[in-house]
Amino acid sequence: MTIEYGFSDDLLDAALAVRAHVGRLNDVIHAAVIARVLPAILEEGEVVVQRPSLGAGNDRSRPFDLETNRRIAEFEVAQRKGADAMRERGIASDLVHLALDESGRHAQLFVVGALPVRFLQRSTSTIAWALARSSPHTRTRFDQRFGPATGFTSRNSFVFTANTSNWTWQHSSRR
Repeated sequence: MTIEYGFSDDLLDAALAVRAHVGRLNDVIHAAVIARVLPAILEEGEVVVQRPSLGAGNDRSRPFDLETNRRIAEFEVAQRKGADAMRERGIASDLVHLALDESGRHAQLFVVGALPVRFLQRSTSTIAWALARSSPHTRTRFDQRFGPATGFTSRNSFVFTANTSNWTWQHSSRR
């Protein structure tokens, strides 16, 4: 027992009890963000065509967190505190996933805080790095659509524009 540092059996027991009762807190946060944002972003005549992904992560039947007749969107709501390679890879992967959609709908990536935006705007990491742990299918699709991922970074491959309280992007053919 290491009570000297504040770690005790009681602390561990309490943490395990919270996890058992709260379960997937990130899923609750993810669902709450989508539920709160949805009324603010839907335009007149825009309708949700697929039940939103209320938990973090997607499946084959629901490739995006949000799909309407006019837009697709991903929500990255994890709060970052600095350098976090796994979250940076996830954000870049979400961006690529949106860019690969061929439906013609407006694509949006919603993030929490300034750090993810700064990463996307300033990163010199290549898309190849970001997709290194993604499925080979995603990497192949990117290469076929845009060219070798080693020649792209989020900073020089996508144009970001401020739009009220969120960031939207458009693919740019510039490298």
